[in-house]
Amino acid sequence: MQISKFLSLSFSFVLFCSAAQAQMQQFGALEADLEALKEDVRALQRESYRSKNGNSLAPASGADMALRMGEFDENMRDINGRLDEINHKIKTLDDRLTLINKDIDIRLKMLEGRPIGGGAGGGIQAPKEKFKAPVAQNAPKSIVGDTIASGNDLPNVPTRSADEIYQAGLDALKANDFATAESSFDSVLRRFPKDKLAGNAQYWLGEVYYGQKNYKDAAIAFGKAYKQYKDGPKGPDSLLKLGMSMKELKKKTEACAAFTSMTSEFPKAEDRVKKKAEQEAKSLNCK
Repeated sequence: MQISKFLSLSFSFVLFCSAAQAQMQQFGALEADLEALKEDVRALQRESYRSKNGNSLAPASGADMALRMGEFDENMRDINGRLDEINHKIKTLDDRLTLINKDIDIRLKMLEGRPIGGGAGGGIQAPKEKFKAPVAQNAPKSIVGDTIASGNDLPNVPTRSADEIYQAGLDALKANDFATAESSFDSVLRRFPKDKLAGNAQYWLGEVYYGQKNYKDAAIAFGKAYKQYKDGPKGPDSLLKLGMSMKELKKKTEACAAFTSMTSEFPKAEDRVKKKAEQEAKSLNCK
């Protein structure tokens, strides 16, 4: 077993050395091209300097000068193009070397039975066995045979808790993402109707509709929150927003009933809720 590992490691090392040698040869060719380009630039600079200082024959005419400048610009464009091409090749070769190094490192670790690095979350162990066959529920034995797992050993699919779904709804509501907020609060009510956050979810569902000026559905949602979760933390707020929804629906009688009953229904409600109910009642001249 040790000999087999040694041979495998040796073979991987030889492959790596061969690949590295090939990459170095390509780098050498690129360096030669780069030096040639630098020499071309230096030659152009010397020619330009001599022309400016009168050390070379002056052009016969303006047309000759324009021709020489055109050739100079063309050469510079060619040089810049070749430099860009060389830079691209260097980057490509560097990426290939990085991939080769990673591949060799992974192969070495797998051969040694060590975990493969996977970032901050910890290493990934090398596979020790094949994946199990999928489960075919209620399939005839003639089809599935005796080798299919029963399904009891399969991992459970992780699901979000009521707290996570509720928080996602609040975050979506703050961002005015009403569709996601509605879906989240509705999910809490359907999946966790007895959870401590159910009453809050019912109230915020009403806020979703109220924020969209859908006062009819808002009144229904706030009404449910008031009736079904009256003893919860959102009981007083639900009654207040029920009255405000009725006010928007031009139902003065129902709105006044909600505002004026706040003190008797929730004597320990927060002062802000009581004051808001009083203000709303005065605005409608409730008796």
